[in-house]
Amino acid sequence: MDTTALPRSEYPRPILTRPHWLNLNGIWDFDVDEQNRGYQEDWPARTTWDNQIIVPFAPGTSASSVSLDYDPTRVWYHRTFSRPDWPESETILHIGACDYHTRVYVNGGFVGEHRGGYSPVRINITSSLTSTVNHLVICAEDSGSWQQPRGKQAGDTRWPIDYDPIIGIWQTVWLEPVQSRHIVSMATGYKITEQSLDLTITLSSQVNGSLQISLRQNAAKVSELTIDTGARSEVKASLAINSPELWSPDCPTLYDLYIQLLSPSGQQLDSIQSYTGLREISILDGKLCLNQQPLYIKGLLDQGYFPEGWYTPLDDAAMIRDIELVQAMGFNLVRKHQKAEDPRFLYWADRKGLMVWSEMPSGRIFCADLIEQLTLEWLQLMRRDQPHPCVICWVPFNESWGVWHQRSRSQQRAFVDATVALTKSMDSSRPVIGNDGWEYSSGDLFTLHLYDNSASQLIAKLRELIANPQAHLSSSEQARPAALPGADPSGLPLVLSECGGIGYVNVTTTDELFAYGDLPETPAALSEKIQELANALTQIDELQGFVWTQLTDIQQEINGLLYFDRTPKLPLDQIKALFDVTGDT
Repeated sequence: MDTTALPRSEYPRPILTRPHWLNLNGIWDFDVDEQNRGYQEDWPARTTWDNQIIVPFAPGTSASSVSLDYDPTRVWYHRTFSRPDWPESETILHIGACDYHTRVYVNGGFVGEHRGGYSPVRINITSSLTSTVNHLVICAEDSGSWQQPRGKQAGDTRWPIDYDPIIGIWQTVWLEPVQSRHIVSMATGYKITEQSLDLTITLSSQVNGSLQISLRQNAAKVSELTIDTGARSEVKASLAINSPELWSPDCPTLYDLYIQLLSPSGQQLDSIQSYTGLREISILDGKLCLNQQPLYIKGLLDQGYFPEGWYTPLDDAAMIRDIELVQAMGFNLVRKHQKAEDPRFLYWADRKGLMVWSEMPSGRIFCADLIEQLTLEWLQLMRRDQPHPCVICWVPFNESWGVWHQRSRSQQRAFVDATVALTKSMDSSRPVIGNDGWEYSSGDLFTLHLYDNSASQLIAKLRELIANPQAHLSSSEQARPAALPGADPSGLPLVLSECGGIGYVNVTTTDELFAYGDLPETPAALSEKIQELANALTQIDELQGFVWTQLTDIQQEINGLLYFDRTPKLPLDQIKALFDVTGDT
């Protein structure tokens, strides 16, 4: 099959690959179901459809070919496929991401469901397949409620920093053959002092057998190990590595990783190919360190939106372009804000040496449903993304969204603290930031969001918060303290994880636009304002990095260093020079 003609034809899960797979992207049948007729009229068994959509692009985006003038709450997809002639015994349906509540039907029968707009859908459809033509139907519902994690997608209410919502499939749909006993996921962590790579390998069930693990570089074996699975579904192993080449933004060295699952008799049950970067993120003597050397963060806030496909870039080239633009402007990190990014982006960030700050999209109404859904999806996303060396920290909450009343409602603070602890129990190889921006309660970094529009105000406020973390970030009635009562972030690495936000447009418009502070009227004025704030960051010795708002304009938000089409507002080398005053270049 020629996959090059398919949209998003690339292998969708590059951190864990197998040789056989079938891409189901392309033209699907499609319908909007606002009247809830789908179940009454048995759409799971429907074979005749009037409309079509291009998957994996969300309806309403230009790349999807479906125009919408409103936000639907239920959409349906249908396509047929022939069962591939695979030697493996089981077939898994994967959907990289589908927003929000996904139900899947094969040949009219229900096969599984998934809640979460960002985490991957994985359903075993073997028992429902026929040897001839198979009908696949997917129903996606999205309520618009802030009781569910939805990030920056406008729901029942809309802030000036929200964007139009999406619904339905927005990452690749694909089939994969496996044996009944197979490898599901992998986690890694490197320790410099021990020169060892720790692995945690999750299996589909408790398995009696062994794992053969081989680490290679340029086809040459670097280290290998065979370990008994011990009738477990989770197996831990450690590979010793002599003279390692470490991963860093300046030298993003990657090693190939091969893992085989064998039965007690030596029969191969599964075989995967992966890769890893040997790098250690730690906090030493109050400093955030990469490979035991102090790391200065020069980051950009990146919402991960694209003009044609919204959440979904047209191809790998669009992701590579974003990474290269970030690096050309002199930044070493993107804070993926309120979006869990496509694994293909993380793959390219691994390869090109761009660090990523990984954040859970928020809900905004605290309730039992938010607790359950956010926790479940966060665990799924961590499991998916943990092996990527580019991901250097976890951020489960942003600016108290969904946990607005931590000072007065103990259960909300407990939720944040419990999520920090849960995150650290799942992955001890990275720092965890509990509540990014303010109201610090627990976590490994002290992070602040400040959009003071003058250098003197920014410097004064930072010095005040360093001296007294319980002080408020501003004088407004809605202002929140940098740290909650009883919490002490002193001694932790300090990062200004949102700042800047300077808006600029080069055309006259009557649209309502959003940025922080007054708008510069010329490119020269924009450059002067950026330089003023960038210089201010050098005045705070305790500061170990910053994240500038933001990479691109999006809809009404005009505070990007680039326009939405990725055209720079200033020459790239000029932007780089403006920020060269901060940290290590």
